[in-house]
Amino acid sequence: MKKLSFIFFVLSFVFVGCSDDDEAQFISNFEGKLAEKNTEYYSSLDVTSGSETFQDNDGLFTFNHVFNWYGGVYYFSAFTYMNRTDNTEDTSTTAVPQRGKKGSTYLCAFTSEWTMASFTINNPNAYTLKGAYVTNNTWAYNAMTTDKISGTTPFTKGDWFKLTATGYTSTGTETGTAEIYLANYTKDSSKPVDKWIWFDMTSLNDPVKVTFLLSSSDNGDHGMNTPAYFCMDNIVLEEKQN
Repeated sequence: MKKLSFIFFVLSFVFVGCSDDDEAQFISNFEGKLAEKNTEYYSSLDVTSGSETFQDNDGLFTFNHVFNWYGGVYYFSAFTYMNRTDNTEDTSTTAVPQRGKKGSTYLCAFTSEWTMASFTINNPNAYTLKGAYVTNNTWAYNAMTTDKISGTTPFTKGDWFKLTATGYTSTGTETGTAEIYLANYTKDSSKPVDKWIWFDMTSLNDPVKVTFLLSSSDNGDHGMNTPAYFCMDNIVLEEKQN
C-alpha cells in the first residue's frame, strides 16, 4: 500500500509540475517530410515555374512557395523547408547552424516586396502566435562577413541586417509589427547571428497572416545588396483560453 501511495504521489507531482503554458503550446514541425538527407522541398507540379502552398506536419500553418526550374536547377522564393547541412558553397541556402532548432528540418525563406514570404494560421480562433526561432543562412552570412559575394560589402561598425514581421487579419487589416536584428555591428569585430535566436511576435496582436521582409544597411541602385534570406524553425502557437 505504501508503494502504491508513493507512485501516486510521484505521478501527481509530475502532472501538477507541468505548467499550463507548456501544455497549451503548439509548435511547427517538419521532421520526416524529406526522404533524403541534405535536400529541400521541391514542388511536384509538372511545370517549369509556379506557386503553391505547403503545411507543417500538424497542419497548424500554411506557407507560400514560389519556384522556377532554370538550367536544371530548382530556385525558390517565399518559404521552403530543408534539412541541408552542407554550407561549403559560398551561396549555400543552408542555415548557419546546419540543422534546425531541435530537429534536422527547418524553414528557409527568400523574401522581397515582389514575392513576400508569408504564412497563415489555419485555426486562428483556437490559437494565437507567440513567436519563432530565426537565424541567418550561409549566403547572407558570407555577404556580411566576407568579400566572396559579388555586389556586397563586408559589414563594419554601424551596419545591420533586420527581419520585420507584419501581422494581418483575415480581411487584410494590419495588426502590428515585430523586428529582430540578424546582424547589428556595434563594432568592427561584431558578427551576424550564427545560432537560433527567439523572435518574439506577440506584438503582432493575434494575426491570421504574417508576412516577412528583410532590410539592410548595404544597399545599391537596385535595392538591398545583402541576399534576402533567413531561416526559421519552431513557430510557437498558444491555445486561446475560452
